[in-house]
Amino acid sequence: MSGKPHWIVGRHVVLESLEAPTRKVLQVLVFEGDRERHKDVVEKAHRAGARVSFVARGGLERVAGGAAHQGVAAQVFEKNVGGFGEFLAGLSAADKKGCLIVALDEIQDPHNFGAIARSAVCLGAAAIITPERRTAPITQTVLQASAGAIQKIPTYAVGNLAQTILKLKEEGFWVYGAAADGAPAWETKLNHPMVLVIGSEGSGMRALVRSYCDEVVSIPQAEAGVDSLNASCAASVLLYEAARQKALG
Repeated sequence: MSGKPHWIVGRHVVLESLEAPTRKVLQVLVFEGDRERHKDVVEKAHRAGARVSFVARGGLERVAGGAAHQGVAAQVFEKNVGGFGEFLAGLSAADKKGCLIVALDEIQDPHNFGAIARSAVCLGAAAIITPERRTAPITQTVLQASAGAIQKIPTYAVGNLAQTILKLKEEGFWVYGAAADGAPAWETKLNHPMVLVIGSEGSGMRALVRSYCDEVVSIPQAEAGVDSLNASCAASVLLYEAARQKALG
């Protein structure tokens, strides 16, 4: 395990942490007045070998730091899951077939990050990669925005996102960037090993990252619509289209 123990709060976040391969739950705090409501949390905590304590509301508020705790908190360690290179090297030929990796190019809004992670898990993405700098860290806000789902998908911060994308191309992945001036997504073949690049909320993909994309795709909108969808909405639509095409073969 790596890093220091830290607290997370919220019912869904704690439940997901108790099943997440990337985390070890050390202890769980439950509001003493909510024992029945959180019975399933307590049972999972015991199965995971975590210590459970029933506490007054003030005890939860001290560790929550102002976040909405819903009567549950957990102290966790982040496990050392290795780097993205190890993840990539561990993919078999069968794993790569239809594999989808989400690359977030300087997504700095934690709500967008969390929402994208939730969609990525729901729609079958294998991993998320981000640059080490100018990216929202995985905080309590990200955890809650993803409803804890980000703990179910390997997420890697890489030193150079453009070079990592180039490496993925060398490994046989097709790279698709999302931008308003791209080809309609449903006219583009998205059912092979691929990387979906989502650019930052303000300026989109950086020029170098975009230059490494094999194709740029867009989501056609109604004439009376807004200028563009936000990053998390666009990611959800494109992830769904990729999953739909993959299901059709």
